Formats: sequence, C-alpha cells, structure tokens
Amino acid sequence: MVRAPPYDGRGMKKGAWSKEEDDKLGAYILKYGHWNWAQLPKSGKSCRLRWMNYLRPDIKHGNYTKEEEDTIIKTRQQHGNKIMK
Repeated sequence: MVRAPPYDGRGMKKGAWSKEEDDKLGAYILKYGHWNWAQLPKSGKSCRLRWMNYLRPDIKHGNYTKEEEDTIIKTRQQHGNKIMK
C-alpha cells in the first residue's frame, strides 16, 4: 500500500521533489524568468531554493576535477579552517 503524499493547508504537495516537478519548475523559469517566486504552485521559498541549489544550468554537478581538488588542498594548507571575511 502506498501512502498519499502529505499536503499543506493550501493543497500543495509537501515533501521530496519529483522529476516531473523539477521539469515543470525548470520549464517555467526558462519561459518566464525567476522574478516572482510567490506565483509558483509550490512554496515560493521551496522553488527558489530548488532552482538556486540544484536545477540552475550553470551549477556543476559531480566530482571535483584534479585541479579543483589541488586548489582546495593548497588553500586549506595555507589558511587552515579559519573563516575568511
């Protein structure tokens, strides 16, 4: 038996994003831009975070390249774990 996805008080599906929802969000943003998150069917904050952190075309997914890894190691050796301001 499969549980129905939980919905919030406005009838919006809560929980993990499906591939279909990702595709819809991507298509919407490519067509209309990302100027008004409140008009989207899911929570505006949820849509904005999904786009900014996962779906934007310019985000690199996957492992670091050898050069990137060397840069990270070199920088950490020079500066340690201190937070740079």
